[in-house]
Amino acid sequence: MGHGGKAEDVRRLGAALHALGIDEDPPGSVTEQRAWMASVLLGAAQAEAIEADRVRLSREARFALWQRQLAAAEPVSRAELVLWQVRRACVPLPALARENRTDPIPLAAAHAGEALQTLVEVGVATRGAVAAGDVGTLAAQAERLREARKQLRAALDNTDLMLDLLGSVDL
Repeated sequence: MGHGGKAEDVRRLGAALHALGIDEDPPGSVTEQRAWMASVLLGAAQAEAIEADRVRLSREARFALWQRQLAAAEPVSRAELVLWQVRRACVPLPALARENRTDPIPLAAAHAGEALQTLVEVGVATRGAVAAGDVGTLAAQAERLREARKQLRAALDNTDLMLDLLGSVDL
């Protein structure tokens, strides 16, 4: 996808959805239709992937599948794809924490998700900098690394709080 014009992308996405038995006509501009169709197709693909992931496979076979996913996602780079996946997985965590203000586990997950996003972003920003000895690029990320560490500590503190609560009732 994304190799043609937006109208061509909408046609291709529509054909892919039709092949899956999903025949809906989204309203809106071509850009809005493309976003809607891509999201629906992603949801359908994720449902299939969830089922496929239930199959026991060796670590090598899982890695081969991941490599195939990367190849199918071209022209997006590996780093961009991983960062996108992390962001997408972490988006609902702060909302879950807000909905469950008295439960430390969703809050711990939200903090850990924020830290993970920051760490992956730093990894993308500094890719190759260590091998090249590019201290300037690495130093530019120091504050972001401190923020990730702060988020990880908050996640651990909330996890410890839950463990203390469980310990108080002899669990």
